[in-house]
Amino acid sequence: MYKNMRSKIPQAQNLVKHLPEQEQLNALVRFKNEYPSLSEPEQFGVVMSGVKRLRPRLNAILFKLQFEEQVNNIRPDIMAVNAACEEMRKSKSFSKLLELVLLMGNYMNSGSRNAQSYGFDLSSLCKLKDTKSSDQKKTLLHFLAEVSEERFPDVLKFVDDWQHVDKASRGW
Repeated sequence: MYKNMRSKIPQAQNLVKHLPEQEQLNALVRFKNEYPSLSEPEQFGVVMSGVKRLRPRLNAILFKLQFEEQVNNIRPDIMAVNAACEEMRKSKSFSKLLELVLLMGNYMNSGSRNAQSYGFDLSSLCKLKDTKSSDQKKTLLHFLAEVSEERFPDVLKFVDDWQHVDKASRGW
């Protein structure tokens, strides 16, 4: 059945590609009464002009015909992303690293309304490289790396837990 559907894809693509504009289709409707005297391509045009919402319908048909093939094409990438997410979720050292980030953020926010947060947005991880020391020489990311190297070296091994992250990030 799938092979039969694949053979219809070029036909649907050609229909979408060569479909006249709606104004031209509307003009063909007036030849409906002359249908028997028209040539076969003209008859086809008259019949197609009577189909409501023709372009969206053809696009939907084309999408349906191509869907399984497209899913099969990206399935390895989806599997790699799922595996990478699972590796990140299960990584004890990465979890500890995020815990350190939260601890540092709570320390920096002490006395403010954000003190003792229970979590943070992942987007705020990007701010680690933008948050600088008072002398503007060191970022919070540098400080995090130094603290991790000195006191929590096992945290830096989180990359070893990630076999699929590189493959998962290539297509994005």
